[in-house]
Amino acid sequence: MSAQSHLIQETVNGILATITDYSKGSEVFLKDNTLAKQLNVSRTTIRTALIELEKKGVVSINGSQKRVLRASNQDDYFDTSQGVSSKEEIIEKYFLDLINHGKLLPGDKFSELELAKSSGCNTITVREFLIKFSRFGLIDKKPRAKWQMIEFDEKFALELVEFRRILEMSSITKLLATPSDDEVWQEISILLDKHNEVLADVENRYTELSELDRKFHFIIQRASENRFFMQFFDVVSLICHYHYQWNKGDEFERNVVALKEHVEIMTQLLAHNTSGVIAAMETHLNTSKKTLLRSAHGLEETD
Repeated sequence: MSAQSHLIQETVNGILATITDYSKGSEVFLKDNTLAKQLNVSRTTIRTALIELEKKGVVSINGSQKRVLRASNQDDYFDTSQGVSSKEEIIEKYFLDLINHGKLLPGDKFSELELAKSSGCNTITVREFLIKFSRFGLIDKKPRAKWQMIEFDEKFALELVEFRRILEMSSITKLLATPSDDEVWQEISILLDKHNEVLADVENRYTELSELDRKFHFIIQRASENRFFMQFFDVVSLICHYHYQWNKGDEFERNVVALKEHVEIMTQLLAHNTSGVIAAMETHLNTSKKTLLRSAHGLEETD
């Protein structure tokens, strides 16, 4: 298969999941538009996936007519646990780096062609990524293959904060149960030292928070050993830092507070103080909530 293999495989799996209830003798037809909307991919991807299913004998294709021949079984599914194709990884990393470095800000417009040229990916890969990424509310589709960075409202911000709290509190509880000889404790110790190094020269190094923050929350989320949690890690982190960039006025003070809160959490983790960890994490998430609301629209937390 082509460089789109992971996307196609996931799409094949998605189509198979929709026909699990097929019974022999039924007349079931699949529509490109319906599947594209349901699976949040383009019709081109759907057609390619259907060709794969035709090879498997699951569907027959006669022009625009796609008829289901049999129910799906476990052997029909692709194993997608080994990650995405290189091209998909490239465009995702490139796009997220643009946002994290402030090169794509709210209101900025860009085209699929521009992004394809600057990232070294083809327009199909770029379009598929943007279609999937658009569901997170940071970009909006415009006519003629154009896109625009957008802002979110208070409701979106509060939903994100609530979701992040569920993920992080669940993960940190599992982290606390990790055996004392696990290498994660050495990682935390090293990261704690790096935080203290930055704090010792914070006036010159406060901008290093972004990378330290990502490492800190990654260690916590990884403890969940939940693939779905990890799928959302980058997006949640990205959205938070993306909106923090809107307001640079209090960036220094904000970063110092975050660094100190990280230090407190890690200190309590290394002491295996459960109540101390939970209290410190609650404080950090509450601070993050206030900062996110303030950065997004100058909003204040409501009771």
